[in-house]
Amino acid sequence: MHDPDAFRRAQDFLALVPKPADRKALAKAGIADVDSLLRYFPRRWVDPGTFTRIRGLSDLEEGEDVVLHVTVVSVASRRMQSRRGTISTVSVTDHEGGFVDAVFFNQPWIGSRLTEGLRILLSAKIKHYRGRVQLSSPSLLTADGRIAEDQDTGEVQPLEPTRPVPVYRVAGKMTSSRFHTLITTALDTVRDSWFEDTVPEFLRQKHTLVDLRTGYEAMHRPATMQDVDAARPRWAYEEALALQTVLHQRRKEHAALSASALPGKDDGTLAAFDRALPFDLTLSQMHAGVDIGAELAGDVPMNRLLQGDVGSGKTLVALRAMLQAVDSGAQAAMLAPTEVLAAQHYRSLTAALGDFAAESALLRQENGVVIALLTGSLSTTERRRILIDLAIGDIDIVVGTHALLSETTIFYGLGMVVVDEQHRFGVEQREALRQKAGGKTPHTLVMTATPIPRTAAMTVFGDLDVSTLSHMPTGEKRITTHLVPLARYPQWIQRVVEVVGEHAARDEQTFVVLPRIETAEPDPVTGVPQPGVEDYAAFLQSFPSLAEARVEVLHGQMPTQDKDDVMRAFSAGDIDVLVATTVVEVGIDVPNARVMVIVDADRFGVAQLHQLRGRVGRAGDESLCFLLTHTPDESEAMERLTTVTDTLDGFQLAEYDIRTRREGDVLGRAQWGGKSSLKHLSVLRDEAIIRNARDDAEELLTVDPSLLGTPALARLISLIFATADEDLIEAS
Repeated sequence: MHDPDAFRRAQDFLALVPKPADRKALAKAGIADVDSLLRYFPRRWVDPGTFTRIRGLSDLEEGEDVVLHVTVVSVASRRMQSRRGTISTVSVTDHEGGFVDAVFFNQPWIGSRLTEGLRILLSAKIKHYRGRVQLSSPSLLTADGRIAEDQDTGEVQPLEPTRPVPVYRVAGKMTSSRFHTLITTALDTVRDSWFEDTVPEFLRQKHTLVDLRTGYEAMHRPATMQDVDAARPRWAYEEALALQTVLHQRRKEHAALSASALPGKDDGTLAAFDRALPFDLTLSQMHAGVDIGAELAGDVPMNRLLQGDVGSGKTLVALRAMLQAVDSGAQAAMLAPTEVLAAQHYRSLTAALGDFAAESALLRQENGVVIALLTGSLSTTERRRILIDLAIGDIDIVVGTHALLSETTIFYGLGMVVVDEQHRFGVEQREALRQKAGGKTPHTLVMTATPIPRTAAMTVFGDLDVSTLSHMPTGEKRITTHLVPLARYPQWIQRVVEVVGEHAARDEQTFVVLPRIETAEPDPVTGVPQPGVEDYAAFLQSFPSLAEARVEVLHGQMPTQDKDDVMRAFSAGDIDVLVATTVVEVGIDVPNARVMVIVDADRFGVAQLHQLRGRVGRAGDESLCFLLTHTPDESEAMERLTTVTDTLDGFQLAEYDIRTRREGDVLGRAQWGGKSSLKHLSVLRDEAIIRNARDDAEELLTVDPSLLGTPALARLISLIFATADEDLIEAS
């Protein structure tokens, strides 16, 4: 969006921060204008009476910013021997009797201005020097937390702070107190246009929210902590409004696009496929199928998220949708982020199709479907053959990586695309797909292998309709998960291996998953070895209970053909124990696998552990999962592993994941772009705010579709989503 005031705003920032070195330091914190400076909120506030205690300084990390209210005990100044200048050491104490030295460099006025008994407020970084804690390069602060001006002239007055002092995250040479001084100067001096509110007045009144300037004042120089608490809902709502406005705009833009109607046929391949299924669809699979089928039949492009827990049957729902597209005379494509995952999807779809799958149009039987795999590692001859078959319409369903989006890939009639949610399309990719679909937008089904709580889905995927698979095809999973704390009980590994051997003796298979391919140096903290897949496979076979077992390895650096051969052998039951990396996380279905052993389980996230565990018990049989770890009992990682051990509910685990991690990280870069993420809004705590913002965004855009009446909101949106439409499907 063009901002006619952009030049003046840039000049304001240059006037506020004239030094290039300061601007460079601010840039490291993502600050390039007055807006981003004012939005650089404190990470905490030190309330009067709760300043850092000197006796607690030794527990803090080197470089941590602290604010202390202390009394001067003594001052000693001298010239430095190794370089020019002076060093002043000020010994200070607090009312609890702790003592610490504050070290000032090249500030000779310190000796005459700071006198014994003077009460002062200091902001400084923690430094450990010769086994003692020091306050490095401190600043004297005013009562509200700013750097005291003209420190080297006049008398330093005794100070008794009466309001909270903000503490900012440091960036380069920009200290917390320097940030505060710059920000409060901006609040006092910049032009009024910087305080044009992003939230229209009628919405502020509707939800009893403070205005923009009041919100800034409350965060940067609050009179009490109640001011901060009163302002927080405003920032959460503003973030929700910006997000929901963008999502609503995307929905409207999408609704204006044109797609080819794909109504299917009553007696086509989908009907024949359904008749041949050896089991009934679950209720939620049927509901999702009805919704998807109805949208495919329309000329507005489908834009739907399909989510469900591990083993809920998402692939089958997606395949049935693609068969409806094929019955309508169109082609369907499934995009995967890596070659390994593309090959796994190809195998899963081929296995699900069974006798309906054909490798070429010449071998296609009645109601047969030609399915192909297109990745960058194909031979030139094979790749050329597939590209020709795609272009002339001899391939019905193609599975591939980003290679499907290249200029050399031409479709005869692309009608539908299935894609993983972590790799949503950017602008260029959407345009590329439209070109491949004859200028129309293909119907899109976004699949996520990680369950998303309802409010998170509403926040992040508000531009998609959502289908949730809440039923399991084989009923409730019967997987017992055991946490194996090897730091306390190293001998328990023997019993785990014995269990694997007992299952192998019954022709039941085991996955063993490690976080690395190559063996690494022992962990520097625990001293525990960190084996790779080859070494761990040899370690397992050294046990008598597995001496006769068929053990193989699988990892992403193996040649594609070798990986395919190993997976086929494992699926066929010719391998007892598969020692692998996370290439087995998604898309591998081996009903005979009964045991999952995850080595160094603390190295995996909650979602990954749940995905890996879901590789066993696929047929509803009693199965086991062992989480092996050397992490200490009191660690955060052990809490995470205990949580996974205690529940099989993927949605419950997803809520735990969002509560305990930074939400911006959980929700993914694709939603917010660049380094931006959810800073104030909690997708679990703030459901009411999110719902209100969604309704308000719809009302706002109905009256003012281009946001001409709310330029500040438009500017904020453009700031937050500046890079959100970059290419998101990466090369494998």
